[in-house]
Amino acid sequence: MSNPKKTAPAVLVVEDDEPLLRFVTQALRMAGYEVTTAHSAAEARTHLGEHAFDLAIVDIGLPDADGVEFGHSLMAEYALPYIHLTGQTEAEAYQRAARGGALTYLIKPVGMEQLIAAVETAVSRSSEMGKLLKSVERLSSDFEDRKSISIAVGIVMERFGLSDSEAFEVLRYLARSHQERLEATAERLIAGGGGLDLLISLNRYLSKIDGASRKPRG
Repeated sequence: MSNPKKTAPAVLVVEDDEPLLRFVTQALRMAGYEVTTAHSAAEARTHLGEHAFDLAIVDIGLPDADGVEFGHSLMAEYALPYIHLTGQTEAEAYQRAARGGALTYLIKPVGMEQLIAAVETAVSRSSEMGKLLKSVERLSSDFEDRKSISIAVGIVMERFGLSDSEAFEVLRYLARSHQERLEATAERLIAGGGGLDLLISLNRYLSKIDGASRKPRG
């Protein structure tokens, strides 16, 4: 049984110099990368709306945008890491690129080996950044879920005069009876959703653990 084919990293090259664009495209494709080209920021945005990329190579001197600002927008709007390819050699240009968030900065004319080495390093860092972002998003989601559950437990405690452990068990009972995640039940309680069926379930559960119904407050 053969192993599944590994997907080639996808690179978006934004460069208005046609000979250089052809060189970069050919070099990357020979190295095994999937390449999409754009001659302007506007054309690049069209591609970004249609495809997902692992890395962008952005010329600083684009015809319709400041390359540094456009590169920064790639990270801010698309979480897409990028490197700059430019003929500018001034220290100020390098500093702007670094402050903007570029992974690296290549000076034209660039050799094939230098280009491929820079792209390999950038793609590797891009993958690490992607994993980190997913981890942060997951932690953020977990935190929001825990916060919702905590608020819902407080609502049940107040309404039915229960301890926190009893209120949590009520919430678990409700989730099981409605065949939904605990977080979803918590969100419904917070939003005031669920109505009478939730209150009926609460009273049934309270009857089981206490032997008698407890009258809700207010």
